[in-house]
Amino acid sequence: MNNEIPIWRIKYLPKNLDEVCGREKIKERLKSIIKQGNFPHLLFVGSEGIGKATLASLFSKEFLGRFYDANFKLIYANVPLTEEERKLARAEAYVSTSKIGSIAGKRITTPAFIQVKVKPFVQLKVLGEAPFKILIVKNFETLGSNQQGFRRLMEIYGSNCRMILITTKISGVIDPIVSRCQLFLISQVDLDSFKELMNKIANNESLEMEDGIIEILYKVSNGNISRAIDILQLSSIRRKKLTKNNLDEKKITKNILYEVAQKFQNDLVGSLLLMTLRGDFPKARELSRNIISNYKYNPHELFNLLLNELNKLPLSKFARIQLINLIADADFRAIDGLDSDIQISALLAKICLFSEHLS
Repeated sequence: MNNEIPIWRIKYLPKNLDEVCGREKIKERLKSIIKQGNFPHLLFVGSEGIGKATLASLFSKEFLGRFYDANFKLIYANVPLTEEERKLARAEAYVSTSKIGSIAGKRITTPAFIQVKVKPFVQLKVLGEAPFKILIVKNFETLGSNQQGFRRLMEIYGSNCRMILITTKISGVIDPIVSRCQLFLISQVDLDSFKELMNKIANNESLEMEDGIIEILYKVSNGNISRAIDILQLSSIRRKKLTKNNLDEKKITKNILYEVAQKFQNDLVGSLLLMTLRGDFPKARELSRNIISNYKYNPHELFNLLLNELNKLPLSKFARIQLINLIADADFRAIDGLDSDIQISALLAKICLFSEHLS
Protein backbone atom coordinates (compact mmCIF):
# COMPACT_ATOMS: atom_id res chain seq x y z
CA MET A 1 0.00 0.00 0.00
CA ASN A 2 1.09 3.55 -0.72
CA ASN A 3 1.27 5.16 2.71
CA GLU A 4 1.42 8.63 1.16
CA ILE A 5 -2.26 8.46 0.12
CA PRO A 6 -4.15 10.29 2.90
CA ILE A 7 -7.71 9.22 2.01
CA TRP A 8 -8.27 5.61 3.01
CA ARG A 9 -11.23 5.16 0.65
CA ILE A 10 -8.84 5.79 -2.26
CA LYS A 11 -5.93 3.98 -0.66
CA TYR A 12 -7.95 0.75 -0.29
CA LEU A 13 -9.82 0.96 -3.59
CA PRO A 14 -9.60 -2.48 -5.25
CA LYS A 15 -7.17 -2.70 -8.18
CA ASN A 16 -8.65 -5.88 -9.68
CA LEU A 17 -11.62 -8.23 -9.27
CA ASP A 18 -9.78 -10.41 -6.76
CA GLU A 19 -9.43 -7.43 -4.40
CA VAL A 20 -13.18 -6.67 -4.45
CA CYS A 21 -14.70 -7.33 -1.03
CA GLY A 22 -17.05 -10.37 -1.04
CA ARG A 23 -19.40 -10.95 -4.00
CA GLU A 24 -17.66 -14.25 -4.79
CA LYS A 25 -20.42 -15.58 -7.07
CA ILE A 26 -20.56 -12.32 -9.04
CA LYS A 27 -16.76 -12.33 -9.44
CA GLU A 28 -16.83 -15.95 -10.62
CA ARG A 29 -19.42 -15.09 -13.30
CA LEU A 30 -17.37 -12.11 -14.47
CA LYS A 31 -14.14 -14.10 -14.56
CA SER A 32 -15.90 -16.80 -16.58
CA ILE A 33 -16.92 -14.15 -19.13
CA ILE A 34 -13.31 -12.92 -19.33
CA LYS A 35 -12.13 -16.48 -20.10
CA GLN A 36 -14.79 -16.88 -22.81
CA GLY A 37 -13.77 -13.57 -24.41
CA ASN A 38 -17.33 -12.60 -25.28
CA PHE A 39 -20.52 -11.37 -23.59
CA PRO A 40 -23.86 -9.68 -24.41
CA HIS A 41 -24.86 -6.27 -23.06
CA LEU A 42 -24.97 -6.38 -19.24
CA LEU A 43 -27.33 -4.79 -16.71
CA PHE A 44 -26.03 -4.24 -13.16
CA VAL A 45 -28.78 -3.65 -10.57
CA GLY A 46 -28.23 -2.77 -6.90
CA SER A 47 -28.65 -0.07 -4.29
CA GLU A 48 -26.71 3.21 -4.44
CA GLY A 49 -23.04 3.14 -3.46
CA ILE A 50 -22.84 -0.64 -3.30
CA GLY A 51 -19.96 -0.95 -5.79
CA LYS A 52 -21.67 -1.62 -9.13
CA ALA A 53 -19.54 0.83 -11.12
CA THR A 54 -16.36 -0.41 -9.44
CA LEU A 55 -17.15 -4.02 -10.39
CA ALA A 56 -18.06 -3.03 -13.95
CA SER A 57 -14.90 -0.93 -14.41
CA LEU A 58 -12.56 -3.58 -13.01
CA PHE A 59 -14.23 -6.25 -15.15
CA SER A 60 -13.82 -4.03 -18.24
CA LYS A 61 -10.16 -3.42 -17.43
CA GLU A 62 -9.41 -7.12 -17.09
CA PHE A 63 -11.47 -8.05 -20.16
CA LEU A 64 -9.85 -5.48 -22.47
CA GLY A 65 -6.35 -5.84 -21.02
CA ARG A 66 -3.76 -3.58 -22.70
CA PHE A 67 -6.44 -2.21 -25.05
CA TYR A 68 -8.49 -0.86 -22.14
CA ASP A 69 -7.62 2.85 -22.37
CA ALA A 70 -8.50 3.11 -26.06
CA ASN A 71 -11.73 1.12 -25.93
CA PHE A 72 -13.41 2.00 -22.63
CA LYS A 73 -15.70 4.83 -21.56
CA LEU A 74 -17.79 5.54 -18.44
CA ILE A 75 -20.59 8.10 -18.62
CA TYR A 76 -23.22 9.33 -16.15
CA ALA A 77 -26.75 9.54 -17.54
CA ASN A 78 -27.87 11.92 -14.78
CA VAL A 79 -25.21 14.59 -15.40
CA PRO A 80 -26.72 17.48 -17.43
CA LEU A 81 -25.05 18.44 -20.71
CA THR A 82 -23.04 21.62 -20.83
CA GLU A 83 -24.20 24.48 -23.04
CA GLU A 84 -21.43 23.65 -25.52
CA GLU A 85 -22.59 20.04 -25.72
CA ARG A 86 -26.18 21.16 -26.32
CA LYS A 87 -25.04 23.48 -29.12
CA LEU A 88 -23.14 20.59 -30.68
CA ALA A 89 -26.24 18.35 -30.52
CA ARG A 90 -28.36 21.06 -32.21
CA ALA A 91 -25.71 21.62 -34.89
CA GLU A 92 -25.62 17.93 -35.72
CA ALA A 93 -29.38 17.71 -36.17
CA TYR A 94 -30.44 17.87 -39.82
CA VAL A 95 -33.51 18.57 -41.94
CA SER A 96 -34.84 15.79 -44.12
CA THR A 97 -34.64 16.51 -47.84
CA SER A 98 -37.06 13.71 -48.62
CA LYS A 99 -40.08 14.92 -50.60
CA ILE A 100 -42.26 11.98 -49.65
CA GLY A 101 -43.27 10.24 -46.46
CA SER A 102 -44.25 11.47 -43.01
CA ILE A 103 -40.78 12.87 -42.21
CA ALA A 104 -40.51 15.04 -45.32
CA GLY A 105 -39.16 18.47 -44.42
CA LYS A 106 -38.93 17.64 -40.72
CA ARG A 107 -35.88 18.14 -38.51
CA ILE A 108 -34.38 14.78 -37.61
CA THR A 109 -32.93 14.71 -34.10
CA THR A 110 -31.43 12.21 -31.70
CA PRO A 111 -31.74 12.84 -27.93
CA ALA A 112 -28.92 15.26 -27.08
CA PHE A 113 -27.34 12.97 -24.46
CA ILE A 114 -27.09 10.09 -26.93
CA GLN A 115 -25.96 12.35 -29.79
CA VAL A 116 -23.09 13.91 -27.83
CA LYS A 117 -22.07 11.37 -25.16
CA VAL A 118 -22.80 7.98 -26.71
CA LYS A 119 -22.82 7.94 -30.53
CA PRO A 120 -19.28 9.26 -31.11
CA PHE A 121 -17.86 6.48 -28.93
CA VAL A 122 -19.93 3.53 -30.18
CA GLN A 123 -19.51 4.55 -33.85
CA LEU A 124 -15.70 4.66 -33.65
CA LYS A 125 -14.20 1.30 -34.63
CA VAL A 126 -12.41 -0.85 -32.07
CA LEU A 127 -8.75 0.04 -31.66
CA GLY A 128 -6.14 -2.67 -31.38
CA GLU A 129 -6.98 -6.35 -31.03
CA ALA A 130 -9.86 -6.04 -28.53
CA PRO A 131 -13.01 -7.95 -29.63
CA PHE A 132 -15.16 -4.84 -29.03
CA LYS A 133 -15.34 -1.63 -27.02
CA ILE A 134 -17.08 -1.34 -23.63
CA LEU A 135 -19.34 1.54 -22.62
CA ILE A 136 -20.59 1.85 -19.02
CA VAL A 137 -23.67 4.02 -18.45
CA LYS A 138 -24.27 4.82 -14.78
CA ASN A 139 -27.71 5.87 -13.42
CA PHE A 140 -29.23 4.56 -16.64
CA GLU A 141 -32.82 4.82 -15.38
CA THR A 142 -32.59 8.64 -15.46
CA LEU A 143 -32.63 8.57 -19.29
CA GLY A 144 -36.40 8.04 -19.11
CA SER A 145 -38.03 8.17 -22.57
CA ASN A 146 -34.59 8.53 -24.21
CA GLN A 147 -34.04 4.83 -23.51
CA GLN A 148 -35.85 4.02 -26.77
CA GLY A 149 -33.16 5.86 -28.72
CA PHE A 150 -30.53 4.06 -26.69
CA ARG A 151 -32.10 0.70 -27.56
CA ARG A 152 -31.55 1.38 -31.28
CA LEU A 153 -27.87 2.07 -30.66
CA MET A 154 -27.56 -1.25 -28.80
CA GLU A 155 -28.95 -3.02 -31.87
CA ILE A 156 -27.01 -1.09 -34.53
CA TYR A 157 -23.59 -0.93 -32.87
CA GLY A 158 -23.76 -4.03 -30.63
CA SER A 159 -21.08 -5.87 -32.60
CA ASN A 160 -18.66 -2.93 -32.20
CA CYS A 161 -19.46 -1.95 -28.61
CA ARG A 162 -20.90 -3.84 -25.65
CA MET A 163 -22.72 -1.78 -23.04
CA ILE A 164 -22.87 -2.23 -19.27
CA LEU A 165 -25.88 -0.38 -17.90
CA ILE A 166 -25.98 0.44 -14.19
CA THR A 167 -29.16 1.23 -12.29
CA THR A 168 -30.56 1.29 -8.76
CA LYS A 169 -34.01 0.16 -9.88
CA ILE A 170 -34.76 -2.25 -12.70
CA SER A 171 -38.32 -0.89 -12.87
CA GLY A 172 -36.85 2.30 -14.34
CA VAL A 173 -35.44 0.42 -17.35
CA ILE A 174 -37.74 -0.37 -20.29
CA ASP A 175 -38.45 -4.04 -21.03
CA PRO A 176 -36.87 -4.10 -24.53
CA ILE A 177 -33.53 -3.10 -22.98
CA VAL A 178 -33.82 -5.52 -20.03
CA SER A 179 -34.49 -8.36 -22.47
CA ARG A 180 -31.31 -7.52 -24.40
CA CYS A 181 -29.05 -7.69 -21.34
CA GLN A 182 -27.58 -10.33 -19.08
CA LEU A 183 -28.68 -9.39 -15.57
CA PHE A 184 -26.37 -9.03 -12.56
CA LEU A 185 -28.03 -8.40 -9.19
CA ILE A 186 -25.41 -6.80 -6.91
CA SER A 187 -26.32 -7.26 -3.25
CA GLN A 188 -24.90 -5.75 -0.08
CA VAL A 189 -21.55 -7.23 0.92
CA ASP A 190 -21.88 -10.00 3.55
CA LEU A 191 -20.76 -9.33 7.13
CA ASP A 192 -17.89 -11.86 7.12
CA SER A 193 -16.28 -10.31 4.03
CA PHE A 194 -16.85 -6.83 5.49
CA LYS A 195 -15.14 -7.87 8.75
CA GLU A 196 -12.17 -9.29 6.86
CA LEU A 197 -11.61 -6.03 4.98
CA MET A 198 -12.08 -3.76 8.03
CA ASN A 199 -9.69 -5.89 10.11
CA LYS A 200 -7.12 -5.68 7.31
CA ILE A 201 -7.42 -1.88 7.25
CA ALA A 202 -7.24 -1.71 11.06
CA ASN A 203 -4.05 -3.81 11.06
CA ASN A 204 -2.44 -1.76 8.28
CA GLU A 205 -3.29 1.52 10.04
CA SER A 206 -2.36 0.22 13.53
CA LEU A 207 -5.87 0.82 14.87
CA GLU A 208 -7.14 -0.58 18.14
CA MET A 209 -10.89 -1.08 18.42
CA GLU A 210 -13.31 -2.18 21.09
CA ASP A 211 -15.02 -5.53 20.60
CA GLY A 212 -18.09 -5.30 18.39
CA ILE A 213 -16.99 -2.11 16.61
CA ILE A 214 -16.97 -3.69 13.14
CA GLU A 215 -20.51 -5.04 13.58
CA ILE A 216 -21.70 -1.54 14.56
CA LEU A 217 -19.80 -0.04 11.62
CA TYR A 218 -21.57 -2.49 9.30
CA LYS A 219 -24.95 -1.33 10.60
CA VAL A 220 -24.34 2.44 10.60
CA SER A 221 -22.84 2.30 7.09
CA ASN A 222 -25.52 -0.07 5.76
CA GLY A 223 -22.73 -2.28 4.44
CA ASN A 224 -21.54 0.53 2.15
CA ILE A 225 -17.79 -0.06 2.08
CA SER A 226 -16.73 3.45 1.00
CA ARG A 227 -18.86 5.03 3.72
CA ALA A 228 -17.59 2.54 6.32
CA ILE A 229 -13.96 3.32 5.47
CA ASP A 230 -14.67 7.07 5.69
CA ILE A 231 -16.29 6.65 9.11
CA LEU A 232 -13.41 4.45 10.30
CA GLN A 233 -10.82 7.02 9.21
CA LEU A 234 -12.76 9.89 10.83
CA SER A 235 -13.07 7.82 14.01
CA SER A 236 -9.30 7.31 13.99
CA ILE A 237 -8.77 11.08 13.64
CA ARG A 238 -11.25 11.73 16.45
CA ARG A 239 -9.46 9.23 18.74
CA LYS A 240 -6.11 10.94 18.08
CA LYS A 241 -7.61 14.32 19.01
CA LEU A 242 -8.95 12.94 22.29
CA THR A 243 -5.55 11.40 23.07
CA LYS A 244 -3.83 14.71 22.27
CA ASN A 245 -6.14 16.42 24.76
CA ASN A 246 -4.90 14.05 27.48
CA LEU A 247 -8.05 11.95 27.36
CA ASP A 248 -7.19 8.27 27.58
CA GLU A 249 -8.70 6.95 24.32
CA LYS A 250 -6.26 4.35 22.99
CA LYS A 251 -9.01 2.48 21.17
CA ILE A 252 -11.85 3.43 18.85
CA THR A 253 -14.85 3.09 21.15
CA LYS A 254 -18.56 2.72 20.41
CA ASN A 255 -19.11 6.31 21.61
CA ILE A 256 -16.52 7.67 19.17
CA LEU A 257 -17.95 5.63 16.31
CA TYR A 258 -21.57 6.74 16.94
CA GLU A 259 -20.46 10.37 17.33
CA VAL A 260 -18.60 10.32 14.01
CA ALA A 261 -21.38 8.43 12.21
CA GLN A 262 -23.96 11.00 13.37
CA LYS A 263 -21.76 13.89 12.24
CA PHE A 264 -21.19 12.14 8.91
CA GLN A 265 -24.96 11.94 8.35
CA ASN A 266 -25.50 15.56 9.39
CA ASP A 267 -22.76 16.69 6.99
CA LEU A 268 -24.56 14.92 4.14
CA VAL A 269 -27.85 16.67 4.99
CA GLY A 270 -25.99 19.98 5.29
CA SER A 271 -24.51 19.42 1.83
CA LEU A 272 -28.01 18.65 0.52
CA LEU A 273 -29.34 21.95 1.87
CA LEU A 274 -26.43 23.99 0.46
CA MET A 275 -26.72 22.26 -2.91
CA THR A 276 -30.43 23.10 -3.03
CA LEU A 277 -29.83 26.74 -2.07
CA ARG A 278 -27.38 26.94 -4.96
CA GLY A 279 -30.24 25.90 -7.24
CA ASP A 280 -28.73 22.57 -8.34
CA PHE A 281 -31.96 20.57 -8.32
CA PRO A 282 -30.83 17.41 -10.23
CA LYS A 283 -27.85 16.79 -7.92
CA ALA A 284 -29.87 17.70 -4.81
CA ARG A 285 -32.60 15.23 -5.72
CA GLU A 286 -30.03 12.48 -6.35
CA LEU A 287 -28.31 13.18 -3.01
CA SER A 288 -31.64 13.18 -1.15
CA ARG A 289 -32.48 9.78 -2.64
CA ASN A 290 -29.08 8.45 -1.58
CA ILE A 291 -29.60 9.72 1.97
CA ILE A 292 -33.08 8.19 2.19
CA SER A 293 -31.85 4.89 0.74
CA ASN A 294 -28.71 4.60 2.84
CA TYR A 295 -30.00 5.84 6.19
CA LYS A 296 -33.64 4.67 5.91
CA TYR A 297 -35.04 8.08 6.91
CA ASN A 298 -38.73 8.79 6.43
CA PRO A 299 -39.68 12.26 5.07
CA HIS A 300 -40.46 13.60 8.56
CA GLU A 301 -36.98 12.66 9.82
CA LEU A 302 -35.28 14.20 6.78
CA PHE A 303 -37.29 17.42 7.13
CA ASN A 304 -36.26 17.67 10.79
CA LEU A 305 -32.60 17.23 9.85
CA LEU A 306 -32.94 19.89 7.14
CA LEU A 307 -34.46 22.24 9.72
CA ASN A 308 -31.55 21.62 12.10
CA GLU A 309 -29.01 22.34 9.35
CA LEU A 310 -30.98 25.42 8.27
CA ASN A 311 -30.60 26.89 11.75
CA LYS A 312 -26.81 26.69 11.39
CA LEU A 313 -26.72 28.87 8.26
CA PRO A 314 -26.17 32.66 8.36
CA LEU A 315 -29.44 33.64 6.66
CA SER A 316 -31.54 36.77 6.86
CA LYS A 317 -34.65 36.70 9.05
CA PHE A 318 -36.87 36.81 5.94
CA ALA A 319 -35.06 33.94 4.20
CA ARG A 320 -35.05 31.79 7.34
CA ILE A 321 -38.82 32.29 7.90
CA GLN A 322 -39.63 31.47 4.26
CA LEU A 323 -37.52 28.32 4.26
CA ILE A 324 -38.97 27.12 7.58
CA ASN A 325 -42.48 27.62 6.13
CA LEU A 326 -41.54 25.57 3.05
CA ILE A 327 -40.18 22.71 5.20
CA ALA A 328 -43.24 22.83 7.52
CA ASP A 329 -45.61 22.75 4.54
CA ALA A 330 -43.76 19.77 3.02
CA ASP A 331 -43.82 17.95 6.37
CA PHE A 332 -47.59 18.49 6.61
CA ARG A 333 -48.20 17.26 3.05
CA ALA A 334 -46.03 14.18 3.63
CA ILE A 335 -48.42 12.94 6.33
CA ASP A 336 -51.03 11.90 3.75
CA GLY A 337 -48.71 11.66 0.75
CA LEU A 338 -48.56 8.29 -1.00
CA ASP A 339 -45.13 8.91 -2.53
CA SER A 340 -42.48 10.30 -0.17
CA ASP A 341 -40.05 10.90 -3.05
CA ILE A 342 -42.52 13.31 -4.66
CA GLN A 343 -42.92 15.29 -1.42
CA ILE A 344 -39.16 15.56 -0.89
CA SER A 345 -38.52 16.45 -4.54
CA ALA A 346 -41.26 19.10 -4.38
CA LEU A 347 -39.62 20.71 -1.33
CA LEU A 348 -36.19 20.73 -2.99
CA ALA A 349 -37.70 22.28 -6.13
CA LYS A 350 -39.39 25.04 -4.08
CA ILE A 351 -36.16 25.83 -2.23
CA CYS A 352 -34.31 25.99 -5.59
CA LEU A 353 -36.92 28.44 -6.91
CA PHE A 354 -36.73 30.50 -3.72
CA SER A 355 -32.93 30.66 -4.00
CA GLU A 356 -33.30 32.24 -7.47
CA HIS A 357 -35.26 35.14 -5.94
CA LEU A 358 -32.52 35.64 -3.35
CA SER A 359 -29.73 35.85 -5.93
